[in-house]
Amino acid sequence: MKKIIVILFLLSIQKFYAQYEIGGGMGLSFFNASDLRDYINANFSSGEDIPSFTTSADFFTQFNYNLSEKYQLGVEYNFNIFSFNSLGYYNLQLNKHKPSLLFYYCITGNGFKFKFGGGLGIRIVQAEEELGSYGSKNNYITKGYGILAKAQGDTKLGENFYALIAGEIFYDAPGEIKTVSYAKFNVAAFGVGLKLGVIYYF
Repeated sequence: MKKIIVILFLLSIQKFYAQYEIGGGMGLSFFNASDLRDYINANFSSGEDIPSFTTSADFFTQFNYNLSEKYQLGVEYNFNIFSFNSLGYYNLQLNKHKPSLLFYYCITGNGFKFKFGGGLGIRIVQAEEELGSYGSKNNYITKGYGILAKAQGDTKLGENFYALIAGEIFYDAPGEIKTVSYAKFNVAAFGVGLKLGVIYYF
């Protein structure tokens, strides 16, 4: 009887720990921010305009909890970096903090898991603008919201480690930045992203 109780206890612990996942990685976003593009092209493009869509770098971490075999709740923090330089006299860098709460529908098989879902979260953008000719550097911050739809596939590497690949469609609306020169531009962006990383199930 005691052996049965111990076995059931160990199985319950194993099931409990298998409900969690933690992972991270990096990727690229391909986005359109029309107001930001117009601001740069009108003032600092030096004859070579920014295209309608441009790229930025992503670094992310995620924590997921399995509500059941088919449904999962996740929290993701994504750090996005966009920078622009014009002939050394103008520099702009946007650091975007993108925490999101996500809900997934999961399809699980032998050594793999597919997740389809979406969510929303706070968006915080820190901007650093430098005019080299004047030697001035200014920092700005704006806050808003964002939404995204996401698909992710996890493939087993060994033990509890999995490789992940994810694609997403997002819309971020952090708001408007007002510069010291009284110019202003909105950093709202629509785009798609691709992410690669590793994830641990426990």
